[in-house]
Amino acid sequence: MNQDKRDALILKQLLIELSPLIEELTAKVCPACVDVCCKQKRCLPDPVDVRYLRALGIPLPKEESGRDPEGPCQFMGQFGCITPRWQRPWRCTWYFCEPLLATMNTGPQKTARKIADLLQQIVDIRSGW
Repeated sequence: MNQDKRDALILKQLLIELSPLIEELTAKVCPACVDVCCKQKRCLPDPVDVRYLRALGIPLPKEESGRDPEGPCQFMGQFGCITPRWQRPWRCTWYFCEPLLATMNTGPQKTARKIADLLQQIVDIRSGW
């Protein structure tokens, strides 16, 4: 197994571990949102995301042409993103709006520290690519 594949598998596991922690917060914040941050212009992977997805053998998402770049992301479903977090572009995972940050800061600090730790591990691997 090559290094990209090993790193991609570690990233995938970290993202799977991170997902329920973030989803617990977004379940509180996102339903009341009036300005959805999941925009079409942010839905496609960056070069590091492409490297990660290719290492895992995951097909790259195709952009739906004709969509308003400022409109909702093509992967936005009725209850949030329809793409598993481990397959989403990194920008979809690390972005925390003000209400989400406030919820994180007023919630259990053990959870906030765990999220920060997982995000840092992901950043460390991604920055090596």
